[in-house]
Amino acid sequence: MNAPIDEPLALRTRASALQQQEALLPSIIGPANAPDAVQVGRRIAALGALIRELGDEFSARAANQPAHGDSIRAAMAYAEAVSNLGEAAAALGTVAQQLGFLGKTAEARHLPWAREARKDAVRVIEYAVETARDELRHGAQSLTQTASHLSDPFDGLRRQAALGRSATTPPAPADLGAPAPAPTAPAALTVRSRR
Repeated sequence: MNAPIDEPLALRTRASALQQQEALLPSIIGPANAPDAVQVGRRIAALGALIRELGDEFSARAANQPAHGDSIRAAMAYAEAVSNLGEAAAALGTVAQQLGFLGKTAEARHLPWAREARKDAVRVIEYAVETARDELRHGAQSLTQTASHLSDPFDGLRRQAALGRSATTPPAPADLGAPAPAPTAPAALTVRSRR
């Protein structure tokens, strides 16, 4: 029998891993500070490993049937974070392509066409790094918010209360000694009488 999973702790651990990757992204300040291609490659590999790990977390919960509400919520958060990681990895792939272009045009950088093209490449790199940063931040926030939701001690009580309210309750028995309520006029008659 598998040990129960502490879902909030597992979610926060994965959120922390995404935050660490965000902190390791390069800062870009102009063409002279283009990121190191080897470091970008390592970040892409690290994001690939995280995608695999979060995919495993999702699979573990999907395979555990019937799944309870906390597992379903956690699985959905992992799936969303995988999507964010995929977008971040794709953005870093764009960075790697542009770094290749900068390397290829390094000897021609004094020529006007190359100078303009290299400026454009740096702008693309800056945008792609910020895209990766945003995606990692969103993924971490999603995991953290789900963890907070699952660790709220009153959340389970609220769900039970909502289920109780939605259940059909039988009408209360009539008190035979109470006076009968006065008859009310149908709505259509009441409207006519006010004209």
